[in-house]
Amino acid sequence: MQQKSMYVIIAVLVALVVALAGSLVAIVEEGQPTVVLKAGAVTFTGTLTLVLGVMLCLGVVGS
Repeated sequence: MQQKSMYVIIAVLVALVVALAGSLVAIVEEGQPTVVLKAGAVTFTGTLTLVLGVMLCLGVVGS
């Protein structure tokens, strides 16, 4: 496996873990299932964008 692909997979996994944590926080705060799903989706996209942006700035991914 190429090293860049490995870093992208790691970024996706990090974003999934953070989204799961965000969903658990929403569940603990007794949120409705729709709110929990939206919170997880927003957290996932935000985290993935941030992690990939940092990796792009560091030159890990990209051309």
